[in-house]
Amino acid sequence: MLSAFVALGTLAGIAFSFALLFLPTVVAKSRRHPNLFPIFLVNLLFGWTFLGWLIALVWACTRPAAPVFSMSVYPTILAPPHRPAVANSAAAILLPPSPYRRWR
Repeated sequence: MLSAFVALGTLAGIAFSFALLFLPTVVAKSRRHPNLFPIFLVNLLFGWTFLGWLIALVWACTRPAAPVFSMSVYPTILAPPHRPAVANSAAAILLPPSPYRRWR
Protein backbone atom coordinates (compact mmCIF):
# COMPACT_ATOMS: atom_id res chain seq x y z
CA MET A 1 0.00 0.00 0.00
CA LEU A 2 2.85 2.37 0.78
CA SER A 3 4.42 1.82 -2.63
CA ALA A 4 1.18 2.97 -4.28
CA PHE A 5 1.38 6.27 -2.39
CA VAL A 6 5.02 6.63 -3.36
CA ALA A 7 4.16 6.00 -7.02
CA LEU A 8 1.28 8.50 -6.84
CA GLY A 9 3.54 11.09 -5.20
CA THR A 10 6.19 10.51 -7.84
CA LEU A 11 3.67 10.98 -10.66
CA ALA A 12 2.33 14.13 -9.02
CA GLY A 13 5.88 15.45 -8.66
CA ILE A 14 6.68 14.74 -12.30
CA ALA A 15 3.44 16.42 -13.45
CA PHE A 16 4.20 19.47 -11.27
CA SER A 17 7.75 19.61 -12.66
CA PHE A 18 6.50 19.58 -16.26
CA ALA A 19 3.92 22.24 -15.45
CA LEU A 20 6.63 24.41 -13.93
CA LEU A 21 8.98 23.70 -16.84
CA PHE A 22 6.43 24.82 -19.43
CA LEU A 23 5.19 27.80 -17.41
CA PRO A 24 6.63 30.32 -19.94
CA THR A 25 4.68 28.64 -22.75
CA VAL A 26 1.48 28.70 -20.70
CA VAL A 27 2.02 32.39 -19.87
CA ALA A 28 2.65 33.23 -23.55
CA LYS A 29 -0.49 31.34 -24.60
CA SER A 30 -2.65 33.03 -21.96
CA ARG A 31 -1.35 36.48 -22.97
CA ARG A 32 -1.84 35.65 -26.70
CA HIS A 33 1.78 36.51 -27.42
CA PRO A 34 2.49 36.73 -31.18
CA ASN A 35 5.76 34.77 -30.74
CA LEU A 36 4.19 31.75 -29.05
CA PHE A 37 5.92 29.11 -31.18
CA PRO A 38 9.46 30.54 -30.80
CA ILE A 39 8.89 30.86 -27.04
CA PHE A 40 7.78 27.23 -26.98
CA LEU A 41 10.91 26.18 -28.90
CA VAL A 42 13.23 28.08 -26.55
CA ASN A 43 11.36 26.59 -23.62
CA LEU A 44 11.55 23.07 -25.05
CA LEU A 45 15.20 23.15 -26.11
CA PHE A 46 16.76 25.33 -23.39
CA GLY A 47 14.13 25.30 -20.65
CA TRP A 48 15.90 22.55 -18.72
CA THR A 49 18.65 25.09 -17.92
CA PHE A 50 17.66 27.84 -15.53
CA LEU A 51 18.95 30.56 -17.86
CA GLY A 52 16.95 29.28 -20.86
CA TRP A 53 13.83 28.94 -18.71
CA LEU A 54 14.29 32.49 -17.37
CA ILE A 55 14.80 33.92 -20.88
CA ALA A 56 11.64 32.18 -22.10
CA LEU A 57 9.67 33.45 -19.10
CA VAL A 58 10.84 37.06 -19.53
CA TRP A 59 10.09 36.88 -23.26
CA ALA A 60 6.61 35.51 -22.57
CA CYS A 61 5.89 38.31 -20.09
CA THR A 62 7.01 41.15 -22.34
CA ARG A 63 4.44 43.09 -24.27
CA PRO A 64 5.13 43.34 -28.00
CA ALA A 65 5.75 46.85 -29.23
CA ALA A 66 2.99 48.58 -31.15
CA PRO A 67 3.70 48.84 -34.88
CA VAL A 68 5.21 52.15 -35.89
CA PHE A 69 3.81 53.67 -39.02
CA SER A 70 5.87 56.08 -41.05
CA MET A 71 5.61 59.62 -39.83
CA SER A 72 6.77 62.73 -41.61
CA VAL A 73 9.90 64.22 -40.11
CA TYR A 74 9.27 67.70 -41.40
CA PRO A 75 6.24 69.78 -40.43
CA THR A 76 3.43 69.91 -42.90
CA ILE A 77 2.96 73.26 -44.66
CA LEU A 78 -0.57 74.05 -45.66
CA ALA A 79 -0.87 75.45 -49.16
CA PRO A 80 -2.99 78.56 -49.62
CA PRO A 81 -6.40 77.98 -51.15
CA HIS A 82 -6.52 77.57 -54.92
CA ARG A 83 -7.25 80.76 -56.81
CA PRO A 84 -9.19 80.75 -60.08
CA ALA A 85 -7.17 81.34 -63.26
CA VAL A 86 -9.15 84.50 -64.13
CA ALA A 87 -9.24 87.20 -61.47
CA ASN A 88 -12.20 89.46 -60.88
CA SER A 89 -10.19 92.66 -60.57
CA ALA A 90 -6.69 94.05 -61.09
CA ALA A 91 -6.19 94.36 -57.32
CA ALA A 92 -6.52 90.60 -56.96
CA ILE A 93 -3.75 90.14 -59.55
CA LEU A 94 -1.40 92.76 -58.12
CA LEU A 95 -1.77 92.06 -54.38
CA PRO A 96 -2.78 88.50 -53.61
CA PRO A 97 -3.52 87.96 -49.94
CA SER A 98 -0.63 86.49 -47.99
CA PRO A 99 -1.38 83.67 -45.58
CA TYR A 100 1.67 84.60 -43.47
CA ARG A 101 1.17 88.27 -42.55
CA ARG A 102 -1.75 90.55 -42.13
CA TRP A 103 -2.01 93.90 -43.94
CA ARG A 104 -3.24 96.86 -41.90
